[in-house]
Amino acid sequence: MASPGPPTGGAGGGGGNLFAHATPPGGIPNTTDTILASIFIPLFFAVGLYFHFRLFKAYNQKFIWSILCFGFCMARIAALSLRLATVKHPTNKSLNIAAQVFIAAGVVLLFFVNLQMARRFFGQLHPQHAIWVKRVVNAACILVIPVLAMVITTVVQSFLTTDPSILDKDRKVRLVASVFLVLLAFLPIPIVLVVLLLQRFTPTPTPSPGAGSGLEKGQVELAEGEADPEADNDQTNGDAAATSNGKPNGIDKSTGRERVKGEPKTGFGRTPVGQREIWETALVILIPGVLLTFEQGIRTSQAFYTPKVGRSPPWYLSKATFWTCIFAFELVSVLIFGLAVLPRRFSHLKII
Repeated sequence: MASPGPPTGGAGGGGGNLFAHATPPGGIPNTTDTILASIFIPLFFAVGLYFHFRLFKAYNQKFIWSILCFGFCMARIAALSLRLATVKHPTNKSLNIAAQVFIAAGVVLLFFVNLQMARRFFGQLHPQHAIWVKRVVNAACILVIPVLAMVITTVVQSFLTTDPSILDKDRKVRLVASVFLVLLAFLPIPIVLVVLLLQRFTPTPTPSPGAGSGLEKGQVELAEGEADPEADNDQTNGDAAATSNGKPNGIDKSTGRERVKGEPKTGFGRTPVGQREIWETALVILIPGVLLTFEQGIRTSQAFYTPKVGRSPPWYLSKATFWTCIFAFELVSVLIFGLAVLPRRFSHLKII
């Protein structure tokens, strides 16, 4: 997310050489950027519209994760459009600020989606431990807000000042934020690996296909207290658990086993059935997790890089790395989420 300190040259809104003191990630925008942006813009639009917005409408529920993926695609289109504009107006300070902010901040939406999917995957197979995973994930998601605000502030400020002391402080803030975001992108990977290890050594009973959860095909059970308020009238969410003398009976309807402490009464959505479905769901989280972690690692390397006179920029500042490890990796990740049909694999719990 955080990149090397933005160039500090050029005091006016459109004058001066903005790249006099530092080479931005991807180099100075040129005709190559025009060609690549013209390719990626329709690709992000198609993936966002067909695989996320369309599915959101088809399932008749406000599945927030599909909308976040669609919003991410639209944010990437905006970032690419601004990148195109900087090719024609490379010294316009306002355009460069907007382009840097959109490129830096948009990927957080994918981090957020992948982390929440990992939380749900854990809860589906090992609900007895899910409360701790939920707390860790929620804490990480809450911390994203101030971190993102600080990074955007320092990026904008570094364009507007030439004070070395302020620029040094801005860079330190971005370094800390970069390390935090690497950990955020990486966190879904160990969560999924723990799920698979627990599944291997202490397998959790899973319902047989079509067995009596009382749900129709394509529907999911929602966790108690975490259902979409607008879906409260859905008959499938009517009785979370049978009661006797006003007390829950403590039996999970989908598996027939006694509910363990900390497990929501209606579970975490449909539990993956069989090893194939478990591995498919795991890969839906792991592959984007690896790609996004590598991308954020590249951004962190850029943040730690210090330009030296007479030395060429390293490979991770090249245009090929910029377009491959940022836009291409993100496109593959959001496409995987679309092909996986997230509303069908994961329950609709609220964000926090």
